[in-house]
Amino acid sequence: MNPYISDILSQPSALRDALQAYSTSDLEDIANRLKRGDFDRIIISGMGSSYNAAYPAFLQLAKQALPIQLVNSAELLHSLNGLIGPRTLLWLNSQSGRSAELIHLLEAIQDKPPACVLAFVNDPASPLALGANLSLPIHAGAEATVSTKTYVNMLAVNLLAAIQLSGGNTELAIQDLSAASEAMDVYLSGWQAHMQELDSLLGNFDKLFLLGRGASMSAVWNGSLINKEAAKCAFEGLHSADFRHGPLELVSNGFIAMIFAGSAETLELNRRLGLEIVSLGGRVLWLDSKPEPQLQTVLLPITSENSRPLVEILPMQLLSLVMAERKGIQAGQFRHVGKVTTSE
Repeated sequence: MNPYISDILSQPSALRDALQAYSTSDLEDIANRLKRGDFDRIIISGMGSSYNAAYPAFLQLAKQALPIQLVNSAELLHSLNGLIGPRTLLWLNSQSGRSAELIHLLEAIQDKPPACVLAFVNDPASPLALGANLSLPIHAGAEATVSTKTYVNMLAVNLLAAIQLSGGNTELAIQDLSAASEAMDVYLSGWQAHMQELDSLLGNFDKLFLLGRGASMSAVWNGSLINKEAAKCAFEGLHSADFRHGPLELVSNGFIAMIFAGSAETLELNRRLGLEIVSLGGRVLWLDSKPEPQLQTVLLPITSENSRPLVEILPMQLLSLVMAERKGIQAGQFRHVGKVTTSE
């Protein structure tokens, strides 16, 4: 089997490994320091899929009064390094622990270190893991090509850490994410049928956008990224609100928007955008766990609000398989980059 497909299908098992390994004791000291007021801000940073996977955790942490920032590591290194102060909790994501920007950032802060560097990595022997004050492994196991298991596990472990640090019920969250892993298993057991359905729904098109809000932005951004990597398709991922500020002009015959329904608070805004796109001559594929009568729907597994971002990426992965098959190329095979980006 194509190793990329094999990695996609093994995501539920990898997620269960991460959930079983998660221990609240690892973060107990940082949680206590947070309560004491030792930190004046939390800065979360990463690149690529590791950055995208952090967004639900960022939203969870933002419920607190403490300032939270999510910053691209290259920008944090070269343009925004003044944000890092002596009372900063610096939260760094890198599945490899070897990404150039993260390693250079560690080197840059040696003379003026933050209060704590917390790293989330898949390789506990990596430079980032060894250079952090505390490193939490995501237990995704070996991964052949494009980020699949590492994305899902990074998202899950980040989210658990955010729930713990914001005073939430971590044990309940683990149960919730475990249920999502089972739902992912069921969905992926029919992956070929889902691919055929998606291929049929897509039909012919010349432009495709991925749109969403809130925690769905993880799948919007990472769906766009992995389709560029795995299928060589330049699909753009945008916030639904940003799409109204100019890109709506692109809608015409041959245009498709894949819109994530998202949370109940903003679902109606996304639905109205979908209906407007259809009225302007475009087509919409609505991604939700229940059918939308007025829009063609790609059904997601039924999950809770917290665990929904884990399953939203699945149709994006299958989209990359559909598009690679249409192009006659092997999905997930790199041409110009490698698994780890070691140069800026």
